[in-house]
Amino acid sequence: MRINLKSNYLLLGSINIDSIDLDVAEITLKELVRIISNRSTTSASLEYLNSDGTKLQPVFEVHVNGRILDLCENGVDTVLRDGDTVDFYLEPPYGG
Repeated sequence: MRINLKSNYLLLGSINIDSIDLDVAEITLKELVRIISNRSTTSASLEYLNSDGTKLQPVFEVHVNGRILDLCENGVDTVLRDGDTVDFYLEPPYGG
């Protein structure tokens, strides 16, 4: 299965990828972000999920097939299938 990826930062730390191939028929967004985090080439990989794994950290905006994750009924448990596209946007906190 191939998931297409878009982002406004380097997904794997020092390199960017535009897709990821997985040996499964379907995967949840939660599982996908854990895989991306584990494959990161930096020692300080990004933590995508909150401490209980039920939501993304507030600095991330994610779209699944063009639809903002907040509008997906299952949130981080949204099931992804072959050919789906996931967009990751890192929104840095503002202020000083």
